[in-house]
Amino acid sequence: MPRIDDSFLECSIYLYPAQTSAESGERVGGSGLMVAIQSKVFDYKWYVYAVTNSHVIREGKATFIRINTPGGKFEIVPTTQNNWFHHPNGDDIAACPIGLPLDKFKYRFVPRSDFLSQERITQHKIGPGADVFMVGRFIGHDGRHRNTPSLRFGNIAMMPLEPLHHQRGHMQESFLVEARSLPGYSGSPVFVHAPAVGEHKPDGTLEFICFGPWLLGLDWCHLHTKEPVREKGTDDPEIGEGWFVYSNSGMAGVIPIWKLDELLDIDELRESRNRTEQQLMEEKARINTNPDITPLSSPTPDIQTQAPAPEGQPQRA
Repeated sequence: MPRIDDSFLECSIYLYPAQTSAESGERVGGSGLMVAIQSKVFDYKWYVYAVTNSHVIREGKATFIRINTPGGKFEIVPTTQNNWFHHPNGDDIAACPIGLPLDKFKYRFVPRSDFLSQERITQHKIGPGADVFMVGRFIGHDGRHRNTPSLRFGNIAMMPLEPLHHQRGHMQESFLVEARSLPGYSGSPVFVHAPAVGEHKPDGTLEFICFGPWLLGLDWCHLHTKEPVREKGTDDPEIGEGWFVYSNSGMAGVIPIWKLDELLDIDELRESRNRTEQQLMEEKARINTNPDITPLSSPTPDIQTQAPAPEGQPQRA
């Protein structure tokens, strides 16, 4: 796998159930990321969303976002349950429209154009064995004074052919990824590289080109195996029939990114973007009529958290 650009660390966010737990960095909550959709009217305008697992928000009640600042510290962005939108079919994914001024927050987003698509899967032959990396909270060492997300590496073990049973009761479409997920990584973005392709150069040398990375999906679980409890001894017999402990199998379940695509296009979010696009088109018409008019940095979004509207364009991851 090639060296991972540091910018991918800056799309990661931490989520906590309370202001106090976020400030102290308690071993609770989950991970997430920032994604964005570009305006069709003005290139500088992006619709930015915080994204994580639905269970992090609903069951975990982790609605306080901890995000880094330009000064090397962090700030807490409080949201409420009502700010978050969940997949209408129950898939374990949630998104929150959010505006964060760049003079106060330091972050990057993953543009929708960098989501993995079925066309890319086919074109680049992405399948079992493809290199992946996950960006999230290693809660035993995740940064006290600022978020310092860690990377975990692995490979696609199984394409999303057979869904996994979710604790909510439904069957969750999932990639199986051998990337050693742990508690705290719920909601972490998982990226995939296409297999390297060799290309012969005019001088006769062979250069390997690696395409991607693209956003594969979000980590939502790690699978367990049952290990019998054994008694210390020569033959290590089992202590009692039916006694067992859970062991992390090293296999993670990853919700395919097309589930996020579906969520971002639900009526409420799509119509909100459409209303803002209409405002932008009206603004563009005024600018074309009077070139002395200065464009707005960004119109106020229809759906706001307690954070202010964005004041510019963060860099993409």
